[in-house]
Amino acid sequence: MVPLSWYLVLAFMLIGLGGYGMMVKRNLIRILIGAEIMGNGVMIALVAIALYSPVFSFTGQGLIILVISVAAAHTALAMVLMLMYNRRYGSVDLGKPVEMEGQ
Repeated sequence: MVPLSWYLVLAFMLIGLGGYGMMVKRNLIRILIGAEIMGNGVMIALVAIALYSPVFSFTGQGLIILVISVAAAHTALAMVLMLMYNRRYGSVDLGKPVEMEGQ
């Protein structure tokens, strides 16, 4: 059986990788991918804790279903916002558009 620490190391590596991707990249699609990677890291940590803890066995599974549904709603909302941003500025790059008042 795989030790709990291996799952947690993988989960924290995914959370760190997603956080790095969200902070460094300027493209909205890459930022959304970073957020999804972070969410997957959290889910791996929750599943691992639920697997090794007899107290949280059913609660962990229910929590994962809740996290998946919230992540789906988050992704749908983010895609709608990206579409609106793309229609307004013609790009999904956050560094590109600069609007000045009166010009």
